[in-house]
Parts: sequence; C-alpha cells; structure tokens
Amino acid sequence: MDHFPSSVDVEVHAITGTIPQPETAAEQLSERQREALRVALAVGYYDSPRRATHEDVADRLDCAPSTASEHLQKAEATLVRSTILEE
Repeated sequence: MDHFPSSVDVEVHAITGTIPQPETAAEQLSERQREALRVALAVGYYDSPRRATHEDVADRLDCAPSTASEHLQKAEATLVRSTILEE
C-alpha cells in the first residue's frame, strides 16, 4: 500500500492466491516417482518380455520392494489419468 500516494484511499476486501497447477503429467510426479520410473526403464522393467522385477528396481533405489512397487503404481496412475483426461 506504500505504492499509492497519500491522496488515494485504498481498502483491501480480500487477499486470495492461486496454487500453480502442474502443466504436464511429469510435473505431477514426485522426484522419487520419476526416479523409480527412470530406474525401471533402465533395468528393463517395462520391456516385453519383462527383464526386471520390483526387487530389481528396489535394489537400485535402495528401498523395499513394496516401496518401489508403490512408487511405480502411483507414478503409473498419475500418467495414465493425465493421458486419458487430456483426450
């Protein structure tokens, strides 16, 4: 309010803000989810036939297989939802 000359009366009725929304599906992923996807691709988890398991991904991420599985499932769900909703 210091920007206005003293001859101007200013009243604030509300202060609002917006939360920036991610523009792409990849931006909606956590860093750990992106890392899990990168590792999964690198070890052949998404190859057909599959050349790696959750255990292989977990070993590279230094976490439990259930944690690696959860990271991948959440990332996959985000990417699929975003892709389908964009159509």
